[in-house]
Amino acid sequence: MRKHIKIITGPVVLLCFIAGMCFLLFRNESDVLFRAQELSLFLPTRLYLHNLSIYPGGLLSWLGCWLTQHFYHPALGVTLLGVLWFLISMLTCHLNRLNGLWMGLSLVAPLLLLGIITQSGYWIYYQKLEGFLGTPTLGVLFALLATEVYRVIPERWGLRLLWMLVWAIAGYPLLGAYSFLGTLLMMVPTSLERKGWILQIAAPIALGTLLIAVVPRIACQHFYSQLNTDLVYRAGMPLCSYGENDFPQYRLPYYLLFLSLFLHPLPWKLNKQWIGALASLILIGATCWKVNDIWYRDVNFHKEIRMNNAIRQLQWEKVLHIMLEPNPTPPTRLMVMMKNLALFRLGRAGDEMFHYPDGSTIQNAPWQIRLSQVGGILIYYHYAKENFCYRWCMENAVEYGWRVEHLIYMVKSSLINGDWEVARKYLNLLKKTKYYHEWAEHYETYLHNPQKVEEDTEMNPLVQMQLNESHLDSDNTKIELFILNAYASGHGPNPLYQEMTLLCSLLVRDIPSFWPRFFEYCSLHQGDHIPIHYQEAAYLYGHLENKVDISRFPFDEEVRQSYDAFMKFNDQCGPMSLEQKAAAFKPRFGDTFYYYYFLQRNLQTN
Repeated sequence: MRKHIKIITGPVVLLCFIAGMCFLLFRNESDVLFRAQELSLFLPTRLYLHNLSIYPGGLLSWLGCWLTQHFYHPALGVTLLGVLWFLISMLTCHLNRLNGLWMGLSLVAPLLLLGIITQSGYWIYYQKLEGFLGTPTLGVLFALLATEVYRVIPERWGLRLLWMLVWAIAGYPLLGAYSFLGTLLMMVPTSLERKGWILQIAAPIALGTLLIAVVPRIACQHFYSQLNTDLVYRAGMPLCSYGENDFPQYRLPYYLLFLSLFLHPLPWKLNKQWIGALASLILIGATCWKVNDIWYRDVNFHKEIRMNNAIRQLQWEKVLHIMLEPNPTPPTRLMVMMKNLALFRLGRAGDEMFHYPDGSTIQNAPWQIRLSQVGGILIYYHYAKENFCYRWCMENAVEYGWRVEHLIYMVKSSLINGDWEVARKYLNLLKKTKYYHEWAEHYETYLHNPQKVEEDTEMNPLVQMQLNESHLDSDNTKIELFILNAYASGHGPNPLYQEMTLLCSLLVRDIPSFWPRFFEYCSLHQGDHIPIHYQEAAYLYGHLENKVDISRFPFDEEVRQSYDAFMKFNDQCGPMSLEQKAAAFKPRFGDTFYYYYFLQRNLQTN
């Protein structure tokens, strides 16, 4: 009984530790993981596999996409990762004869695999490697399995060397650079005895070195001529570059991961368990510190993800709740646009638009983040610019590969525009997916019943805001500025469209475009209470220019008093800088249009 307990204690401890890692990943990154599967695509078709296989490592990317799709249910996806990490840990122990307290060394690789996922941040939008969140785990697992086969094969007749040759030649097209990892692990001697050292040590090292040097070059010269020669040894690995800039710091966990797999054979001859305990504690502690150090915890990034997910489910109140959560930095413009969109959908923008944090914080990444690539598709769709939504789906698909998000918004945009056959094409693709086939079947019914588009809760407001106009236009990748100017200069009879034009004229601070839209709003809402911010703008503009008689307009007494108090406080402040005034006025007047008009002048739209 003691023997059996001793045998299972190590694996149980490893399993509990990995379960704790998975719990941390699920608790802190479940929204990011769900977003990651939206930014990926897996189709169980031969054509899809063929498209990925035009580069080395195609099978690995295909399997990585298969694993990523399960993040649709983050708990399920994380559980699958945990199972794979446990297999990696146990294989590491078996291959390197780790037992007792030495088994703790096998946790270093799973920890680094966790770090690779949690450091991603905005790379989930910009990474061109398909299934890149799952490929490291699968690549390491296959490398260890290949090494296990190598160890099982008998040494006689050069069978091990034959397996190394087969693995290197077949593994590179299927797994890319991870085939090198398997080859290198095979080169580590299984014994340090002098007897038979040529077959056990010298021959594997010589053959492995030759294969790693030659196979990628030959394969790329004859089969992958489209691959840059400087990338032949990084095939199947994330490039971690944007434009002409390279960011090697994101590859550090990969280097540490590969290195950790070669530290395990060292304790073969060290049977003292206290040394194993000390070594395990030191390496696990150092790895935990590094994983914690690279874990991407930017608050704005996670808020953008959560607000995006909430909008997908039409949970507008949740969007506003997330916006009000404590934040050490001002919000990004994407967050502000999603907040304004939620208020508009709830019919409260005119009363509450300036009651929420405002800002233009640049996304925390070492390269320039563009709204068109991280949220422009959603923004254009819900601001009823369906043609631009479709356009950016197509452009991003060409640049970064097809994603579930692209197909979803191309379907919806096509349905709103009445392009039924185009919608059918993308619905047929989504019907092949595991988690979106029911969604596709639901919207397929719209093709046979076009009236359902106008009856749809989500699409109805967008249909109302459509104008039957046809003209060429361009956003120059400045999405927010384009939307604001387009609506501020637009005209439409629909009350929903008309209010959007009023809101945008308010945000661009354009007085000439404000007055006709304000009066039109009043005529469309006769007898209704005019929202506070619209009144504040009219009262302010009326006093600034004296071109419009506002004396008979029934302004709320609150609007008159806040304006008078604002101007009186401005006189009391004297010759202060804009930044000083902004700080002084914010506690009392930060939720007014007056504050936005005079003191929010440093915001950068994108």
